[in-house]
Amino acid sequence: MPGASREYRQGTHEGIDFYDSDNCTSIGVGTEVLAAKAGKVIRADWNYTPLTQAELDEMEKRTATPGQTDEATLDLYRGRQVWVDHGNGVVTRYAHLSRIADGIDVGVSVRQGELIAYVGNSGTPESLTDPNAEMHLHFELRVGDEYLGKGLAASEVRSLYEKAFGLQ
Repeated sequence: MPGASREYRQGTHEGIDFYDSDNCTSIGVGTEVLAAKAGKVIRADWNYTPLTQAELDEMEKRTATPGQTDEATLDLYRGRQVWVDHGNGVVTRYAHLSRIADGIDVGVSVRQGELIAYVGNSGTPESLTDPNAEMHLHFELRVGDEYLGKGLAASEVRSLYEKAFGLQ
């Protein structure tokens, strides 16, 4: 959940991770990722290059000292990404993608439920050490410059996400 500590990188988790083991649907490499809401694509990492061991080693060095991980390192840990701007300062981020769907690029409008990408494990240490592990979707809901739920208790964050998706 957003706000959970991430000891391996001395920081805080900013989204929700959807894994095969804790969902009511199968999630694996290549599982379709659909837009949560209509909007305009503001980032599509078509030129993403997989992490090298040297890059991962450098990232781990930068995060060895307690404190917040810098934004550039966090961005590398997220791997291949697609971001969708929904207006009014609301952006959804989809990360660790294996690939991006055809036709999805910066400036393209997408409909709610439209295919935008596919699940993977890009940006994770396991993408190097165990390429078949850690397949999941990292999903962030951003409001302004912050992730939804920053500084709130897990129960409050859950309530915000339920409201955002009309479940409450």
